[in-house]
Amino acid sequence: MRLLLFAAFTMLLGAPFGSAVAEDDAASATTDSGTLIVHVDGLESSDGSLRFVMFDSQENFLKNAVRAEVIEIEDRQGTWTIEDLPYGVYAVLVHHDVDGSGVMERHWYGKPKEPTGTSNDAPARFGPPKFKKAKFVFEAPTQTMTIVVK
Repeated sequence: MRLLLFAAFTMLLGAPFGSAVAEDDAASATTDSGTLIVHVDGLESSDGSLRFVMFDSQENFLKNAVRAEVIEIEDRQGTWTIEDLPYGVYAVLVHHDVDGSGVMERHWYGKPKEPTGTSNDAPARFGPPKFKKAKFVFEAPTQTMTIVVK
């Protein structure tokens, strides 16, 4: 089961995507929203790009991202800014696509070859991190977090 979840995680991060995967405009019009700023710094190189995905529930985790974006790296760091994000519970995953291939390179046994990170630095032991460890509450006009990739 863990290998299946891990495969889903790598497929999501490896799939091409734009600045937004899904958003319910009617819900965001009636819900308080703010700006989330996600910093990734201390990268080993400025090669490639950072690929972000965001999930809003355990049910959607690793299946249906609510936001996703590719960010260019500058000076071994990158920042993803999400504006008009409805207040709620989210988890963010990031992949440093070092070789710029658009997919997460993996070892034959499934472990990522390229650095990854999650909100709350949720551990990814024997598969992808758990939503309950990666989730955070977004409830401020502006909220900032830093994700460490390993």
